[in-house]
Amino acid sequence: MSVYRYHPVTVALHWIVAVLMLLMLGVGTFVLEPMDNADPDKLSMLATHRLIGLVILVLTVLRIVLRRFMPAPEHAKTGSAFLDKLGQAMPKLLNIFVILMAVSGMVLGRMSGLSDALAGTTPLPDSFFEFSPRVIHGILAKLIMAMLALHILGALYHQIMLRDGLFQRMWFGR
Repeated sequence: MSVYRYHPVTVALHWIVAVLMLLMLGVGTFVLEPMDNADPDKLSMLATHRLIGLVILVLTVLRIVLRRFMPAPEHAKTGSAFLDKLGQAMPKLLNIFVILMAVSGMVLGRMSGLSDALAGTTPLPDSFFEFSPRVIHGILAKLIMAMLALHILGALYHQIMLRDGLFQRMWFGR
């Protein structure tokens, strides 16, 4: 059975994760990274960052599982074999990198004693950069930003240049 649109649950999860990812990447890069670990506001920001990161992880895994059971439209063609392969690989790579990002954040939290700091039993370390998962977390953030930029450019290419109605497939409606 061929379908034109993604299932509404898939669409909702896509856009929820997209908004949360953009929020988390922005806050992590422009607020948390430059913020000194001695700043009293950092702990509450990190608690929120950790919680939203876990939500993104759960929703991403849910999207992967649901993708196996819900019908989806065929991959949109561009006329270029390279772009078609890139378009097929991008969502999978994004999912993998998002999961790796969450895992690196959890390992960083464990190694740095973040849970103890949030409980008020120990202070935050002077710097998270003394822990190797922080470097990995930062590299993954930059890679995800680049991949999201390509993903958005690809969607805009479909919508504006190819005029194939790609956005309608990943939006609500009949």
